[in-house]
Amino acid sequence: MTARSNHNNTVEKRPNGYQRRRQETRRQLMEAGRTLFVARGVENVSIDAITSTAGVAKGSFYNHFESREALFDALVGETIERLLEKRSRYNPAIEDPLDLALARTWYSNYSLLSDPDACRLLLQAGSLSTNEVIDNVLRETLGDELTDGVALGSLSHLDPQVVYAAYFGVLLSATGHLLSQGDALDPRAGADQLTELIFAVLGLPHRPPPHLLDDNE
Repeated sequence: MTARSNHNNTVEKRPNGYQRRRQETRRQLMEAGRTLFVARGVENVSIDAITSTAGVAKGSFYNHFESREALFDALVGETIERLLEKRSRYNPAIEDPLDLALARTWYSNYSLLSDPDACRLLLQAGSLSTNEVIDNVLRETLGDELTDGVALGSLSHLDPQVVYAAYFGVLLSATGHLLSQGDALDPRAGADQLTELIFAVLGLPHRPPPHLLDDNE
């Protein structure tokens, strides 16, 4: 009796046909939106273009998203979540606080530059809402390093928000310049440059960061 009950509970938790179709439609819309936003910019993409690329009816769009901007926000949120999840698993055995901060910052930059489309989405988010991105992207992807850098660096006497804004502007321009290299972009070399630049902006000692990657990266 118990075994049958457990079996029934397992079956009930599986998505039914309707739920699977909804999940697939959402996935198609997300993929189409990501492709179009990266290629054209969010402000130049219509809902008609998204649904046409996704191969779904226009009415289906509003079953998942209130607007084009809501889809864009979902994509940015998914990108950040993926980066944070990857970063949370990165914990190199480094005792020196500065070297550890260098390594973790470098890894965050490397992860971003290894996915140019993700970079372009986040850069668009930055141009549309700088303050939101400072809070939801930079502090979340660089988190402790950025906060500690402001507290410990030579800029500690300044308003942190001013430092964040300056940092964001520098990183935005530098990342955009690196992405303009297209296929010639080397994520490792680019991460080297961004990391040293970040530490210089924060008034921290900056030296070539260590490259510590898993074998499958």
